[in-house]
Amino acid sequence: MPVLILLAAISVSFPTAGTKLPFLERCYMTGAVPLSVTNVTVQGKAADLYRTGGWITMIDLVEGTNSIEIVAGNDTTNCVFTVASKPAPGKAAPPSANEYGKLPFASDVSRPHPAGKEPADIKIVLDAGHGGSDPGTKSPHGIGEKVANLQLVREIAKVLGEMGYKTILTREDDSFVKLADRPKKAHAADAECFVSIHHNAPGFSTDPRTVRYHAVYAWNTIGSILAEYINRRMAMTLEGDIPTRGVLQANYLVTRNPEIPSCLVEVDFMTTPEAEEAVFDGIRRRAIAKAIAQGIDEWCRAAD
Repeated sequence: MPVLILLAAISVSFPTAGTKLPFLERCYMTGAVPLSVTNVTVQGKAADLYRTGGWITMIDLVEGTNSIEIVAGNDTTNCVFTVASKPAPGKAAPPSANEYGKLPFASDVSRPHPAGKEPADIKIVLDAGHGGSDPGTKSPHGIGEKVANLQLVREIAKVLGEMGYKTILTREDDSFVKLADRPKKAHAADAECFVSIHHNAPGFSTDPRTVRYHAVYAWNTIGSILAEYINRRMAMTLEGDIPTRGVLQANYLVTRNPEIPSCLVEVDFMTTPEAEEAVFDGIRRRAIAKAIAQGIDEWCRAAD
């Protein structure tokens, strides 16, 4: 993983100072300290401290202002954030309608499968999730998910390029791209498929040390078939490392394309120090990139 110089003796990645959380009685807290520190205490309890300097623990919350004391070696700091009041008991609100419908610019008819085409005639759009002012989730050292996503997308594009495919990236640097503009780029390019790359985070009240897996999300049949090929290769590569949840259905804007097979890959979680170290391991990243590229290649060659 990248070598980072901490600007303070104690950093907090989540919840950061000023964060506003919904009503919760507990949530996870994570951050980092210099490598010379041998213990971290949060709310008077020892946090799990890893060799990278990343630490993680669960904390108890109260409604309103929370000031959490963190002690690392001879240094102490307080992280102040707020928690919403407990909702009044009563009838649950009805579920909200889906925010997204079918992509308005997409046809209702799926494009022909690329089987039989030469790789040079196949265009694959790779989407690095988040970017710019939208960091996505953060690792204990405060590295945004946007960084991990772009690093992996570049590796996938390199492998696919070596196979002869033409790849198009929705972003090539740390820039902000509107969510709706990402699948639109695949449509404008007349692409054969669209694959969005992300890294995961658990719910606020879930201990990140208890949940870690990879999964591929799709909305319709054509997306699910593409997702199956990608997930199969990822599961083979990550066997013994992290488990797979397989192919799951998701109501995401970037997957809602009845015309172009589209899926979203949650490669790993990055909220624990252990996961952070794995996500930013260059050798592991190249292996995952190769697996995703091979899955795409096998889908392109299949007669589904």
